Amino acid sequence: MWLNRARTWWSLRLLWWCTLLIVQLFLLVDGQNLLTSFEISHGYIYPPSVTVAEGEVMQLRLLVPMQDGDRCLYREPGSPTDIDVHGIDGDEPEAQQTRRRARMGRRIGDQECSIRVSPIHQRDAGFWRLTLVRGTDRVRGVSMVDVIERPTVPEIGMAGSGISSLDEISPDRTEYCFVLRQGASATAGDGSTPGGGNVPMYERCHLPLSDTDPTGAGMWSVIAGVQGQMREMTYGIHIENKEENIATDVHKDSDYHVLSCHLLYTKSMVKFCRFVRLVDGFGLNVIPGVGTPRYGYYGGGFERNECGLEIIGPEGLDRGTWKCLLGYGDDSITKVSGAIVDNSDTSPPLAIVGLDEHVTARNGTMASLLCNANKPIDYCWFRGPHGQFYSLSESLTEEERPGGHQHWYSGIALAMGECGITFATMLDAEHTGRWHCYVGSGRVSALEVSAAFDVRISHSQMIAQVDRVEAAVDFPSLLGCDSIPRGTPLQYCRFVTPTGEAFNLNENVTNDRPVLGRFYSNPNHNLAKGSCSLVIAAVREEDFGEWICAGKIEGHPMEHIYGIVLHDRNEKAGEEVEPTGGTLSAASISGMVIGAVAVVGGAVGVGFWQYRKRLHRQVAAVNREIQMRTIEPSDGGAIAERRISIGSSGSDSSSSRTSHHNLQATTL
Repeated sequence: MWLNRARTWWSLRLLWWCTLLIVQLFLLVDGQNLLTSFEISHGYIYPPSVTVAEGEVMQLRLLVPMQDGDRCLYREPGSPTDIDVHGIDGDEPEAQQTRRRARMGRRIGDQECSIRVSPIHQRDAGFWRLTLVRGTDRVRGVSMVDVIERPTVPEIGMAGSGISSLDEISPDRTEYCFVLRQGASATAGDGSTPGGGNVPMYERCHLPLSDTDPTGAGMWSVIAGVQGQMREMTYGIHIENKEENIATDVHKDSDYHVLSCHLLYTKSMVKFCRFVRLVDGFGLNVIPGVGTPRYGYYGGGFERNECGLEIIGPEGLDRGTWKCLLGYGDDSITKVSGAIVDNSDTSPPLAIVGLDEHVTARNGTMASLLCNANKPIDYCWFRGPHGQFYSLSESLTEEERPGGHQHWYSGIALAMGECGITFATMLDAEHTGRWHCYVGSGRVSALEVSAAFDVRISHSQMIAQVDRVEAAVDFPSLLGCDSIPRGTPLQYCRFVTPTGEAFNLNENVTNDRPVLGRFYSNPNHNLAKGSCSLVIAAVREEDFGEWICAGKIEGHPMEHIYGIVLHDRNEKAGEEVEPTGGTLSAASISGMVIGAVAVVGGAVGVGFWQYRKRLHRQVAAVNREIQMRTIEPSDGGAIAERRISIGSSGSDSSSSRTSHHNLQATTL
């Protein structure tokens, strides 16, 4: 509406200037005896254009002195008739002349041709004409009148509700204003400006904040002069100290959904906006004017701190929980904040999602534990393996931790369901063991939600998932270790057996090409992801004991090692291995030798080929079991498979399967 009115206003103004130019040219030829150079240069009607609010009084006059016998005529917009300012018109009924004189009022002064219109209405917008008649000569002037709606106090001021110091407090079409604490005098006793020396503000009212009054909380008075109105506007406002936050909204239609995030109460402007689907981590860089066939930006623009995601034909995972992350600030700093937007068809219960059940860290170094929820939370806390309690707050940061706290909150915001704790130093004796995290939201439930996870700490930068592996003779077994932090690439890895044999592993060491005939690499693990894993095709007695897993992490000058015990699961509890070097009689030895020869001979003659066949089947079956631990379908696997297919559009099926195997490599 305002755009159309602006176009109309400029069109009328252009027409007025053209008309004025024609009148000036005419008067320069035929009316020079009535005009001076000052009047020619400034036009003949004053003002040449006027913006007036509805209900106000409009005043127009010709800049030509009147003489005895002159007549002053005016013409309203759209009328073909000139009317005498004195209201003398023989063709107009007396009652109508009375009403017209009452509205038009009297001339402003006897020395000029002028008119006063009260009150002004929307229908009065347009070109008004004044004409000075002196005998046979005429002087005309045209003024363009723009009638605007009466300016109003901002709704926040009328409602009296508390607002932020960043909210707009200016009336429409503000020309100047004074803002001062309520109760202060509008004009000082010495005639100075309001507020004891404050200068007026132009075009926009704002709070005069200072270091001693940074929020402006309290009651204020606004005195404003507005366009088209002579009377000043005065009103009060209540300012509250409101912190930055993100308001969210979800709009659902039959064929599209809109998820919105709006950054409030900040002077900064949004720099970027990202939406992340919580169930699988699928992310979108939401940019105005850029989209895909199914996703696009929705909102009034980053300059208005609005970011929305439009989903065309939402299906499947789209109908779930999303996170929006907004980056905002200036050239020197960028802050990131966000919120959870729930697009679910039904409201899911509060739950902890994406929890890593096995956390590893190196002794004496910094590490973080994460525990994120699917909804905004009010608080969260952790309980350590020895009953320690760790309470957290967003204000407890690394830079602002009171009393030398050795831990602090890590995450973007509790409003995003993000809860994390970072320890300046993780210690084996203090932090190794079973942990619990708890999250609470009074808006969802009075009961807290908790989850448990294990923390393992190594004195090396390599660590095994378990320190003790149970195995049996003639059956396959799996040993492995990972780098810390998890996923740090390894340049190489190697193993040392309990008997002292040593070998290295890579992708070329497979079950078809084993080392020493029975050791090869787990195909689901790879060095690029910091995982080193060994398959023993058939465990022997000499394999029981401590193994050494060693690897060199990229960027490190030395390799790191970790010890893993391979234990015989059939060994009885408390049974001790008889030490070597004991004595036996000659008869016993002879009997044992003869018996052994007979037994072995029979076994070789009757069942050797069955034994080899059975052993081969067992080895193959266990190898398949090892490989299928991460290949067979499960909820987690299905989600991971979907994540790969979404994030790698255009890749063939073989590459997707390879990515899936690599993705799951660290789970063994």
